[in-house]
Amino acid sequence: MSVTEQRTAMRHRVDCMIRVEHLNRGCEIDLRLRNLSANGVLIDPAPDLLRGDRLILRLPALGRIEAYCLWTVDTRAGCQFERVLRPAEFDAILAQARPLTTQP
Repeated sequence: MSVTEQRTAMRHRVDCMIRVEHLNRGCEIDLRLRNLSANGVLIDPAPDLLRGDRLILRLPALGRIEAYCLWTVDTRAGCQFERVLRPAEFDAILAQARPLTTQP
């Protein structure tokens, strides 16, 4: 995998269910986003995701974007987008994703 990890971007806590195409397995699954940055997302729970998995995320206001699973720990997985989101794209997604204001 030749993806450069970019976990330094500011993250925003959210609680948002999205539909995901799992390209390695050829199936669709529903996953819950827990935080969002211009570079990627935190998914929790992330059943059966493995480092290196390729996904097509269907994000609110944006639509489809490819992402790669960079890490998994316990029930969580960190995924990096194929490209950095433009500020207008990021703001539109954040406006439609429900902000998380309490502990899960």
